Amino acid sequence: MRLFLSIPMPEEVREALEDVQIDLPAGRPADPDQFHLTLVFLDEQTEEAAQAIHEAMQELRAEPVGIRLTGLELFGGRAPRVLYAGVADPEPLRALQAKVLARLRAAGVAPERRRFRPHVTLARFGQLRRDEVMRLERFLTENGHFEAPPFTATAVEFVHSRLRAGGGARHETLAEYPLG
Repeated sequence: MRLFLSIPMPEEVREALEDVQIDLPAGRPADPDQFHLTLVFLDEQTEEAAQAIHEAMQELRAEPVGIRLTGLELFGGRAPRVLYAGVADPEPLRALQAKVLARLRAAGVAPERRRFRPHVTLARFGQLRRDEVMRLERFLTENGHFEAPPFTATAVEFVHSRLRAGGGARHETLAEYPLG
């Protein structure tokens, strides 16, 4: 099972993110119903590991976290792969992620070691032509000031991600762990 732990986006934030996608000049927009902020990507796990993760996460003790998505950026440098909305103050999310990682370690699960850059993916790109890159740069100049309504994350979700043959993934929430 391909799994991750994330924070879901409330409706008003999903709508603001979807509005940004309307003028996207290239790429494959992310499904607004699946917008989320990944805390930990767990990749492929066995059923037994998934159960251990669930049991460990039920013991998570953390306060709700205020989040404000702001700015649009790209992963991939000169060959953009992903357009995303960033987080204004990532420190509270880093503290929450550290608590989640501690719960996972207690369960004997070692997620991949990546630098945590909290974000919400808006679109993915294949190989872009030069004119598409130029239009994307213009789009970022015009929309880079993006700011979504602030919200408070009150839960962490445990999500099963099923890859689809035509690209992309379908996400199914397996469990929700309240914060507070």
